[in-house]
Amino acid sequence: MPSQPSSLVRPGQKERKPWQRTSTFVDKRKRGRAGQRDRAQVLAEEPLCRACLELGRTTASTRVDHIKPLSEGGTDDRSNKQGLCIPCHDAKSAAERTAARRDRPDR
Repeated sequence: MPSQPSSLVRPGQKERKPWQRTSTFVDKRKRGRAGQRDRAQVLAEEPLCRACLELGRTTASTRVDHIKPLSEGGTDDRSNKQGLCIPCHDAKSAAERTAARRDRPDR
């Protein structure tokens, strides 16, 4: 007796593994060991917070920040990363979120 193909799979559709994403969204962020290695490199190269140095303060950098956010077309290259302390990183992130909300069209 011939078996009928599954009705849940369209003709020509490849069967995907459970861990594969179904969306076409491509995340530009480095993850895993490559991301950890990059963050460690940035913090080693910039031990002091870049924003605090501009204000004449010396504060250790503990966070790696994208100068131009990935959501706005920034890259994950070293030239787009900077070391920041926690308060400066939080303030910059809050300002970026506020600007994104302000620029977003009303629904």
